[in-house]
Amino acid sequence: MKDKITYHALRLFDQHGFHGATLRDIYTAAGCKMPTIYYYFENKEDLFDKVVRVQFEELIERLGNEIPKDLSFEEACVYRIKQKKILSENDRLVYRLAIKTWLGFEGCEMSRQKLLLWEQERYHQNRVEYAEITSSMLWIKFITRSITNMIQRILLLDENPTDEEIREEISMILEVASQKK
Repeated sequence: MKDKITYHALRLFDQHGFHGATLRDIYTAAGCKMPTIYYYFENKEDLFDKVVRVQFEELIERLGNEIPKDLSFEEACVYRIKQKKILSENDRLVYRLAIKTWLGFEGCEMSRQKLLLWEQERYHQNRVEYAEITSSMLWIKFITRSITNMIQRILLLDENPTDEEIREEISMILEVASQKK
């Protein structure tokens, strides 16, 4: 039943937003009663957090583990973006809602604050990964934000850049960043 609740909650949050989707809508769509939701989740904020933020962080971890270890840094960046073009429907919804929450357009403030903290942790993790390109935290943030922007265009605007366009854009970003090393 928990899986049914999360399945329908994700879709209703995507369709109506955090404030527009009600617990009544969710338990009706899932075919259960209100007490069942409270058995699995403390409240609507907890449900949203687990359905969006927690699943997003797990998705990012899983996608990161799928990147072949023998790729160059540049090819790994390209691979990371190409992954977003072929996400499953569910993963796409999770990612899209997480982006909207992170940007402050959707979701609850608690989840947004946790995503902002997660983002700061990622910058520090990226410092090690990006060491061959730059040691500057500003450049690390710039590279990360540039990649994030490409992903946002794919997931929020339904853009479909070719692999070559992705490769060229990443190459340009990294070339400039490495010159500023």
